[in-house]
Amino acid sequence: MKARSDMRTPLARARGLGGLPEGAEHWTAERVSALLLGPLSLWAIAQILRLAERDREEILQWAGKLHNAAPLGVLIGLTARHMQLGLEVVATDYARGWRRVWLRLAIRFGCLMLAAYGGVSIMKILQTRTPDTTR
Repeated sequence: MKARSDMRTPLARARGLGGLPEGAEHWTAERVSALLLGPLSLWAIAQILRLAERDREEILQWAGKLHNAAPLGVLIGLTARHMQLGLEVVATDYARGWRRVWLRLAIRFGCLMLAAYGGVSIMKILQTRTPDTTR
């Protein structure tokens, strides 16, 4: 049997490669989120070790301060985004057709719900820990 010759140009062949149409942007977003998560993760680990022997009330008091809640919220949001980006790469590699579309939608929805739950939790802690100045 004779091999079929591909009449496409090298650029036309390269355009069809890869599962994500926005591959470069996806790759950059993964690297930027990983870079930002580094120092935030070190901060979180240091805070966890510092608060390890404290009781629940002291931890809530710590989390109720804006200068602690803000980086905690950013950490939750960035972690959810980084997780979404990584899981989408896996879904793109192993799923085809309509399954890929639905899997990516499920991943995005799940990560959004996790980030929203974390954000609402932090807001709730801030609301209960902020002194009421109207009284």
